[in-house]
Amino acid sequence: DLKLQFLYFIGKQKNLKTMRSAVLMAMVAASTGVMVQVHEPSMIPAGWRATSEKVDRNGKFRVTVGVKRSNKAALDKIFEEVSNPQSANYLQYPTYEEIGDIVRPSAEHTRVVKEWLSTNGVVVTKVHPHGDYIHAEATVAQIQKMANGEFLTYEHTSGAKIWRLTSGVRVPAEVAAAIDTFAGFHGFPLNPIVVDKKLKEKLQAAGKVDPAVFRKTYNVTAVPKTGKQNIQAIAQFQGQYVDDKDLAEFCTKYDAGSDCKISKYIGKNEQQPGIESMLDTEYIMSLSNTAETWVYSYPNFDFCADLGTFGSDVTGESTFPYSISISYGSQKIDYCSKTITTRLSDDIQKMGTMGITVMISSGDDGSGGETRQGSNGGKLSPSFPASIPTCIAVGSTYWLEGTTGEQQATTQFGSGGGFSYDFPVPSFQAQQVQSYLSNVKKPNSQYATGRGTPDVSTLGESFTVVEGGSAIAVGGTSCSSPSFAGLVTLLNEACIAESGKTLGYANPLFYQNPKMFTDITKGTNAIGENRAAGWEAIKGWDASTGLGTPNFGLMLGVVKNACKNAARK
Repeated sequence: DLKLQFLYFIGKQKNLKTMRSAVLMAMVAASTGVMVQVHEPSMIPAGWRATSEKVDRNGKFRVTVGVKRSNKAALDKIFEEVSNPQSANYLQYPTYEEIGDIVRPSAEHTRVVKEWLSTNGVVVTKVHPHGDYIHAEATVAQIQKMANGEFLTYEHTSGAKIWRLTSGVRVPAEVAAAIDTFAGFHGFPLNPIVVDKKLKEKLQAAGKVDPAVFRKTYNVTAVPKTGKQNIQAIAQFQGQYVDDKDLAEFCTKYDAGSDCKISKYIGKNEQQPGIESMLDTEYIMSLSNTAETWVYSYPNFDFCADLGTFGSDVTGESTFPYSISISYGSQKIDYCSKTITTRLSDDIQKMGTMGITVMISSGDDGSGGETRQGSNGGKLSPSFPASIPTCIAVGSTYWLEGTTGEQQATTQFGSGGGFSYDFPVPSFQAQQVQSYLSNVKKPNSQYATGRGTPDVSTLGESFTVVEGGSAIAVGGTSCSSPSFAGLVTLLNEACIAESGKTLGYANPLFYQNPKMFTDITKGTNAIGENRAAGWEAIKGWDASTGLGTPNFGLMLGVVKNACKNAARK
């Protein structure tokens, strides 16, 4: 019994070794004043420069501390077992409370962090129910003292200005032993999505893909509602917001069968339409009218820190979405610090252990030698956070001709793909990656051989989106991720009917059943600025289109069978 196994593990392993180490490091720190780096100096994206403009020491930031979790090995084991269709514990997720018992930080680590914050006069605003995140509000002066650094004013070529501490974060050794991350003040915004007026006028009503076309293309059929709770969500960043009027207009015009009303906002949402948010909500909702939809909102313009807050928010409630889409990322190497990269991977693994499937757009900078955040100096790079091995990375395709028939990797932009420098190849993908690298023509650039992306693809060009009261055509892997997430919501409905469970981390299921995808064998992501080097689409999994595009009818059959078998175990 899996439940008894991990409760026994907790009872026997109550993190004594970590507690002893923390006490020892505290003694050393007290006697030597040792400071330990927890975040390396920030990568300054292209377009930003430091200025001599003074920073207000009384300015306030919302900061997040990721407290070290307990029993990582136990969570790893459970995650692998509940995600693998070959396991006797497939889909047998622990309860929310049981997961809290597994990961809850040690009492010593919690004490150290809270005393550190209190000693520096920082006001704690929220503690995660599992104790692994602490949110607070701190002034510039307080953060400078705590992080052992100095804020500078940075200005973008657009004229935007922000305060950031970019020299790295160093804290007392005792604190460093108790935390993974201390964030909210050293990351940068992603480049904004801009559609100029002339282009917008040119693209009026130009989209060739709408919900009906998408359904027809991928054999998407209705799935009977179970009447049981089934929640889906998107995450919006960078000051993007959902406009209810645009959403209602889209559903009325293109998909009258959907109830396009957001059930819950987590965070701030102003009724000002953003192209990204309208695209995400319009397609995840129109393709899966069996579920209620939530929106996680992060307008703080510190993308990497906001990802941590997202991880805390999703896992911070015992009721949560089962299918989530993120349409944001960067292919600039080390755009987020190593500790934030690792922590978010752990967060999404935790979501998978809760029965949540996370889809992330694979990026729009093709092979990633050149990116919107700057050059990688001859190295190819996939997009983060899509490169996290515990998510499903979704790339983009388009038709060779017209709006039917064979598809290829996108040509309007480079669909992000490649191999991670941060994460090794996961076991379920190892055979496909090895086969691909043995058969594809290698690009004449430096590249890693870790976790490969994307996992899957869908259409990603010429999507009709209603934004600001107008219909425009939009392209990008941002089209593909929410659309695929909508299909996963439908598959969850079927799985709930068969077993009362959701799919959770579905990549092992997908890679064990590649025939439920249409293999894409044409095209490349050597496009635009990266046209000199990239990854070709070939037979089987590839770093341009993944396993291929979905055949929903086949997927539905595989999922029903897998979930039915899980219910019998």
